[in-house]
Amino acid sequence: MSTVAPPTTRPRVLVVDDELGPRESLRMLLKPAYQIQTADNGRAALQELERFRPDVVIMDIKMPEMDGLELLRRVKQADPTIEVVMITAYASLETVKHALTHGAFEYLIKPFSRQDLEDVVRRALLRRQADLGTRSQVATLVEEMRALSGKTRELEEAARREAAEQSLRVTQLSILREISRTIVGQLDPRDLTEAITEQLRATLGYDRVAITPDTPPRVEPENPLAVACTIQDAQGPLGHLVVDNRASGRAIDPRERELLAMLSEYLAIALRNSRLYGEIADTKRSLEKLIASAGDAIVSVTADDRIDGWNPAAERIFGLAPSQALGRPITDLLPGADYADAKQRLARGTPMYAFETAPGPGQSRPAALAVTLSALHGRHGELEGLIAIVRDITTQREVEEQLHQSEKLTALGQLAGGIAHDFNNLLQAILGYAQLMKQNPQDAEFVDRSLKVVEAAALDGSETVRRIQTFARLRPEEQFVSVDVNQIVQDAVAITRPRWEEKIARDNRPLDLRLELGAVEAVKGRPAALTELMTNLILNALDAMPEGGTLAIATRAERGGGVTLTVADTGIGMPEPVKQRIFEPFFSTKGEAGSGLGLSMAYSIVRRHGGEIRVESEPGRGATFTLTFPPASATVETGAPTGPTALRRQARVLLVDDEPKVLATLADLLRSTGHTVTAVPGGAAGLEAYAPGRFDAVLTNLGMAGMNGWEFAERLRAIDPRVAIMFVTGWGLREQDQGRLAALRIRRCLFKPVRPNDLDAAIQDALSS
Repeated sequence: MSTVAPPTTRPRVLVVDDELGPRESLRMLLKPAYQIQTADNGRAALQELERFRPDVVIMDIKMPEMDGLELLRRVKQADPTIEVVMITAYASLETVKHALTHGAFEYLIKPFSRQDLEDVVRRALLRRQADLGTRSQVATLVEEMRALSGKTRELEEAARREAAEQSLRVTQLSILREISRTIVGQLDPRDLTEAITEQLRATLGYDRVAITPDTPPRVEPENPLAVACTIQDAQGPLGHLVVDNRASGRAIDPRERELLAMLSEYLAIALRNSRLYGEIADTKRSLEKLIASAGDAIVSVTADDRIDGWNPAAERIFGLAPSQALGRPITDLLPGADYADAKQRLARGTPMYAFETAPGPGQSRPAALAVTLSALHGRHGELEGLIAIVRDITTQREVEEQLHQSEKLTALGQLAGGIAHDFNNLLQAILGYAQLMKQNPQDAEFVDRSLKVVEAAALDGSETVRRIQTFARLRPEEQFVSVDVNQIVQDAVAITRPRWEEKIARDNRPLDLRLELGAVEAVKGRPAALTELMTNLILNALDAMPEGGTLAIATRAERGGGVTLTVADTGIGMPEPVKQRIFEPFFSTKGEAGSGLGLSMAYSIVRRHGGEIRVESEPGRGATFTLTFPPASATVETGAPTGPTALRRQARVLLVDDEPKVLATLADLLRSTGHTVTAVPGGAAGLEAYAPGRFDAVLTNLGMAGMNGWEFAERLRAIDPRVAIMFVTGWGLREQDQGRLAALRIRRCLFKPVRPNDLDAAIQDALSS
């Protein structure tokens, strides 16, 4: 049963909004003309209904706990005659449609003017008055309107005419209310037009009714048989409502003309909404096509981590039809740990998070995925779901791996070229001095000097091999010793002298060398590596002076300790971009003639010695390389024993190597230090020659054809578990070989080339054990 409030001087309006600002603003605007009561939520509003008995309720659609649509339903259930005006800042057609369908009188979109508010409240009160005393059927209302219209012309008394006018207005509004229900229910423009025109013809009996977007044929305002009303809103004209009774000759009553003009205002809202609905539908179709045609998987995920959206690309990438994927946990497709970490980041406010991963368990393809997760937040900031964009990058990673492998092969080729370059320089020195010694065998001083250069070049080659093996983790780092920098400079000059003299003879260009070697203290390092460093700097300086010039090398002591070494040439110099990259591996300005490794290796050697290297250069003004080294520590290990020298012993040595030249060389080195040597050309011959107690030590090569050093040592250990076994190798050792060395109790592993002193020291160490 509806409840009618007792008579009062002013109508009652209940304002419901969960936000204080809008609620108080409405109260202040309506307070001068109406009794106002406010409520901050739906439950409080329902409590006020019985006490306050409002004529009109103004409520916000979006409210917590109980939203506006639920409150509207309960208000109409309590009293259907109470008129409800909805307020929203979100012009959702679907929400407005539900509100009007459930009995809302009107809706206002924030922001709105005071005039709009007062007009809506006034019309709502008129409708409430009409609902309390009139029928709702359109046909009955039309008959009443026509009867009242006739009475109005007959009434002579102003009071009765005014009452009839008011009743007529109420009836018109009731007709508009019934027709507006039809308008709101239709969102398609064609269906809307057909519904309105059919209802006007059926209920008002017009001959022809049309809604046209174009300007209709001119209808004279004084023509009683036809009327054309413009349908427009704030954004402009939307069409025309045309009513024509010229076929029957029945005049259109002036009150009906007013009704049609009022109806045009409602039609403007409906047509605008239908157009918006069409645009939204078009946008929705476009987005659906975009998602369907996307090359990446687009997957929507609910707040409880289940899949509720699945496009064709997702079906292709994961091999699951929508019926198989929808409703499944997303962690069936993506690793749980990666997904959980990404979701936590999004929950903390990160709008988007990307990561790469492999698919979940049980899936072999794709092998690699690039995933981008985006958060879907609710009105109050809570995480309502996620959008996952997933790309199959398996092919991309395979191509990158192939490219990486190709780059490694290219780098390996460049490295091989650089090594060949360095060894060719050393071989040039060795071959040059060997041929010169053959030409001057009687010059003992020259032969002695030449042999020192050949020995230094061989040691430099050994150092190059050592660094490569160390880089490949086939050889442990060697300890530094005390090094005379000035001697390093002298050795490098001697090694490069054949190249120097060859260049002068070939190019007929003057080349001048100036040495300014000061009194400097020793530095800590490896002589062969430092000699290679100086050799590279000198050779680069020669290449930088194609027209000849001067190379100046100087050393000086630094205050506070340390040594500074400068190598300056008067060559072509280099621009800034080249200078910035001069120490990069494989960067070269010499084309095919350069490996791009010389200066990068020089930089690496300096840094391993705790030093610094820098270059100063300008085009046409030469280049100066400045190297600084810290002083040697007072406790530098030189490799010589610090205590009394132990008594040397002569040993019986079994020497095993399948390379005849190496076998002969090592045998001669051992015999030169007084040892008795039995040299055999392989592992099988070694086992045949061995007998327990016959030898004090066994020295075997590792890399031999047939039976290698490992197999030989294992068989020898089975024969004699106590004899001292030593390895000599040119290949190096891997980290996993250390365990085998310990298991076989290998006393020492020597790396070729072996110096006589190192070879004898290894034998003495074996004898002492």
